[in-house]
Amino acid sequence: MIDILKNDFCRVRPRLGSILTMLLMTIASIFFAVYVTGVQQVKGHIAFVTAGSAQSLDTKYLTVEVMKQKPLASALVRQEYDAIVTDRGSGRYDIETLRNEEFKNMLQLLLKNPQAQIPAQKNDRNVGVNVVGFLMIFLGMSAFFYFFPFAEDKEQGQLLRISASPLSFNRYLAAHFAFCLCSFVPPWATLAVLKAAGWNIGFSLGEYAGLLLILAALGSSFALLLNTLLKKPDNANMLGSSVMIVTSTLAGCFYSFSKNNAVLDHFIKILPQKQFMDFAVNLQNGEVWQNLFPVLYILVLSLVMFGVAYAKLRHDYVERA
Repeated sequence: MIDILKNDFCRVRPRLGSILTMLLMTIASIFFAVYVTGVQQVKGHIAFVTAGSAQSLDTKYLTVEVMKQKPLASALVRQEYDAIVTDRGSGRYDIETLRNEEFKNMLQLLLKNPQAQIPAQKNDRNVGVNVVGFLMIFLGMSAFFYFFPFAEDKEQGQLLRISASPLSFNRYLAAHFAFCLCSFVPPWATLAVLKAAGWNIGFSLGEYAGLLLILAALGSSFALLLNTLLKKPDNANMLGSSVMIVTSTLAGCFYSFSKNNAVLDHFIKILPQKQFMDFAVNLQNGEVWQNLFPVLYILVLSLVMFGVAYAKLRHDYVERA
């Protein structure tokens, strides 16, 4: 197993440029997530229909577009605006929104006092949730990239010879998983350096280690499955990276798509990345033990993908040998 792991690191040299590029992008995403969390987050984009000015809604929490004519209600469905506020004069306003009652109450508060302080909500993201969200897409792609030794062994016919050798097939796979896990160490080390330098990174280093292990289990299992089912490593890499990018974006790794829209929420809630983001928010709010379903869902899904890939590999290689 150690020899296989050493061999994987030796095979990195021709790809060193690509690895450094991906590593720099991953580390840059951490700094960017820490930075954007320190900037005041806007809570909504409002269409303000009035004959006067928007001074009555001059607040840091909203971006306000003043207009004379009320836009169509379909603008709310298309999410061009989070709400349409119509000024009726004498301090009276009509509010139309597809968001929840909590958002509507926030608008009413800001209309009465634009300088009011809005308390943080449970679904607001702190720096830790933003960091793991930004990391999710890059580490998901890294899992496919770092599985290249296994993919090359399979494509070049080495896997059949390895399975016929005295080397344990289980240890062979374990070595590749360990090699893939190594790609998650630099981001964690970067977070450790930021914490030591006094930066607010949200979660503790132990919590980050657990979160990254969950991502590693999901990404490496998916990478193993696609590389097992597809003959060409390039096809598996391209398909896997594309799926990771699309599903992670839909799941809200960069920006939460959920605006309490029931249709959209039901569409994306089956994505493991969405469950991961929910788990990170629960961790942020100290509600992990009351909401264990997301992490269990991810781990079970990862185990299923690994089980399917492992069964096929044993049938195609170990039993044939």
